[in-house]
Amino acid sequence: MLLKNKISVFIFSILSVFFFSCSGEKTTLLSFDFKYEVIFNELGTVEAWIPVPQMGPFQIIDNLFVSTTHQYRMENDSIFGNLFLHLTPFELTDPDTLTVYFRVHRQEARPHTVYTEATTRELYLQPYKKVPLNPQLYSIAEAISGTGGDKIKEIYNTIIKHMEYDKSGDGWGQGDAVYACKVGKGNCTDYHSLFNALLRVQQTPAQFNIGFSIPEGLSGTVIGYHCWTEFYHEGGGWFPVDISEADKHPDQEDYYFGKLDNRRVKFTVGRDIPLPGGTATDIVNFSVYPYVKVNGVSSRGFIPHFFYEVVN
Repeated sequence: MLLKNKISVFIFSILSVFFFSCSGEKTTLLSFDFKYEVIFNELGTVEAWIPVPQMGPFQIIDNLFVSTTHQYRMENDSIFGNLFLHLTPFELTDPDTLTVYFRVHRQEARPHTVYTEATTRELYLQPYKKVPLNPQLYSIAEAISGTGGDKIKEIYNTIIKHMEYDKSGDGWGQGDAVYACKVGKGNCTDYHSLFNALLRVQQTPAQFNIGFSIPEGLSGTVIGYHCWTEFYHEGGGWFPVDISEADKHPDQEDYYFGKLDNRRVKFTVGRDIPLPGGTATDIVNFSVYPYVKVNGVSSRGFIPHFFYEVVN
């Protein structure tokens, strides 16, 4: 097991709580250990932020261990409340490794009524740098037929028809709504940024969630992040949506409009996230990988690795 026999300088355990359940139906619970490893390899004065997953309606995180020889603080960002492990500046004279271990208990996600306060809904109506609310997007949303939930489903269907899951060329993977609209291809960030933009221009709150999908099997390596979204429908709460998975699996298009499988872990929510304890320019487009600075400058001087092991 990934959590077994690991030395840690920080142990943080969350008491077990009940999952949120929409109707008391029995849902499948998946529990797995996750290992988030970062190898720092650019020498100099290093400062880093590592996103840390939190509890939510369909996710419990416990048995969190951090293995590092360096000082750090656990801090939340000032807008969305995402949790970060903030490695305060230290001198790196040889490559070094930081590892975060935790256990995830995850249910299938369904529509829910958690976090429905007006201030929360308003937060997810705002534009981001790469998710503008411009006249072009407004015109596209207006041209799509339907009202209420029917129109949102039609926007979902329209994006599936318009987009192709394609990571070739330049520009993909930035969560750029305008790029996705113009080019019609990209990865999960591009699909969901376009969806969120088309909803927000018509005053429907939509939030961007990012983490990792857990491959089929009992253990192995996790390659790359995955993201999805939730939109708020008056009277029904927040509805989870995964358009890129629906596009890759046409037989599950209806499923991914309102439900999410349990083989995933959510790390952060939101875009243009200000890193806690950072400078005014330490703002990230979205956060799932480490953000590292060496000698005060943003750096790619690190290698991340991610692993999982199912425990139930």
